Amino acid sequence: MKNHLLSFVLFFTYLLVNAQADSKHKPVSFRFNFIKEAAIVDIPTRAVPLQRPTTEPQPLPAGYTVPLNENIASQGSWEQPVSGVFIWRLSLKASRAAGLNLYFKDFKLREGDRLFIYNKEKSVLRGAFTERENGKYFVTDFISGDQLTVELNTDIPGNILPFHLSELGISISNPEWGGRDFGESGLCEVPVNCPEGDDWQHEKRAVARILVKQGSSLFWCTGTLVNNTRNDKTPYFLTANHCGQSASEADYASWQFYFNYESADCERPLTEPGSVRLTGAALLAKSPDNTSTGSDFKLLLLTDEMPEGFFPWYNGWDWSGEVSPGGVCINHPEGDIKMVSTYSQAVVSVRYNNPAPDENGLYWKVNWTETQSGFGVTEGGSSGSPLLNPAGNIIGSLTGGQASCTFPEEPDYYGKFSYSWESNGSDSTRQLKYWLDPDNTGVPSLKGADFDTSAFYADFTADARKIKIGETVQFTNRSSGNINKYEWLFSGGEPASYLGENPPPIRYTSAGNFDVKLRVNSSSGNSDVKFDKAYIRVTPDIYPNPSTGKFNISFGKEGAIPETLQVYAFDITGREINFVALEDENSGGIIIDLGTQRRGMYLLKIITDGKAQVLKAMVAR
Repeated sequence: MKNHLLSFVLFFTYLLVNAQADSKHKPVSFRFNFIKEAAIVDIPTRAVPLQRPTTEPQPLPAGYTVPLNENIASQGSWEQPVSGVFIWRLSLKASRAAGLNLYFKDFKLREGDRLFIYNKEKSVLRGAFTERENGKYFVTDFISGDQLTVELNTDIPGNILPFHLSELGISISNPEWGGRDFGESGLCEVPVNCPEGDDWQHEKRAVARILVKQGSSLFWCTGTLVNNTRNDKTPYFLTANHCGQSASEADYASWQFYFNYESADCERPLTEPGSVRLTGAALLAKSPDNTSTGSDFKLLLLTDEMPEGFFPWYNGWDWSGEVSPGGVCINHPEGDIKMVSTYSQAVVSVRYNNPAPDENGLYWKVNWTETQSGFGVTEGGSSGSPLLNPAGNIIGSLTGGQASCTFPEEPDYYGKFSYSWESNGSDSTRQLKYWLDPDNTGVPSLKGADFDTSAFYADFTADARKIKIGETVQFTNRSSGNINKYEWLFSGGEPASYLGENPPPIRYTSAGNFDVKLRVNSSSGNSDVKFDKAYIRVTPDIYPNPSTGKFNISFGKEGAIPETLQVYAFDITGREINFVALEDENSGGIIIDLGTQRRGMYLLKIITDGKAQVLKAMVAR
């Protein structure tokens, strides 16, 4: 059973929206009709040049910032609607902007101060922000539209503002120059709460969308919280170096990290979901800028504290360099909501943007797999997203590639975590090892962590969920809590049950769809169950293949043809064709004779117990 209660709680932390907002208060100006509208200052916008073609990776443009005049605050207006209450307001307008946000410096609200940001129609409100957000820098979230109003409510008389307005951020959703945001990802993408994300509900909580600031340019990227061997909740955050490659210390302090920015289910939402938003980071380490000499990683330390009630996951990692047979990438394509991309082919060691295998390559090449909900790939905005192996551990960070919804079978390239570990340089600013293994334990892999002491749940993944008869599956236990007993049940598997934390490889010798169940118990009496029906799919064996037209189909060692068996044959165009089916007394299976069909590929649809599987049969005459 999934930890639905925890997911429910996290969903409603969306009500925090920006981690800083206090929804109990509304601007004073909303309460008084007699208050005149705030003064409007027009901010000039500019044309955004197209990105120049380059072989090096580039982050997805999100917009740009415009510096604000030091005296711009003087154009706002002070009013006292009632005794002891003072308000200051200023509206900023930038024609053609899809959204606006504000960058502050020397943010020093006093006790009792409330700051709000809202749109022209007053239908979208950010705040109240209070002295809890005080710091050298402060940034607000984008508000859609080309005009926003900033309003300060205070009980302190005077004309001195406790902050400086520094820059206005301008978001432009424009396909011609690459600007994207909510709802802009390709139609092939798979939301993370579709069935393909069921096994990755913990890992997704570590992944965040990033609004990157580099000078006056804004970009969308993705990254992940990452655990360290001390398991001490240090908020290390891993992304790609090309995301804000030349960002300054002040730029990093204004980066925004959107956690839980996702659909509540498998459907794409019509309205933008909320998120838990943290602001600010410091650069710890990064790779060289050139992809031929570096593995394109960047490690940050988040500066904003985790808000109360928000228990993120810290993803584990694996620097062993072992080839992963399958897994997922969790990412924010086009700056959109969180999506999941699945791979079922083993990753390949290569050089960046070169599909040829190279055992000394700095990158993993990945090809994506079409699944029941779509053909999830990566897009601009996915840069820096983690590549996860079956154990849920990070093995790479996305650099770039050719995969898209138009060309889903093209490869993507991930900087190897194993190379980023310590091969980019011996200095602490060039490696992950110094930070993620501070006590030099030398462990090659580390589990992800929850750090919510109340968390107790059963969970597992498998290195493969679709196999052939006779193959084995390695299950990885990912349960959490003070557990003293594990009970595994594998229908159709050998062995069929196991008592212990980590089961041996489970062999499946018959075709079918098989359930897996894990029950965990604690000494205090807590228990939880994860039960996945038809979790493992074992396909019938077809041989010889290619053949001259006759194919043997075996259903495994049981030696019995399923009572509900149905077989259909199609040519490559989808046209149903005639064939002869005979029982094979030697194997306990059937013989399919395609007769005089021409040379080529044919599809055999096998249906047992209402479940369909498709086998490819090659006729070579």
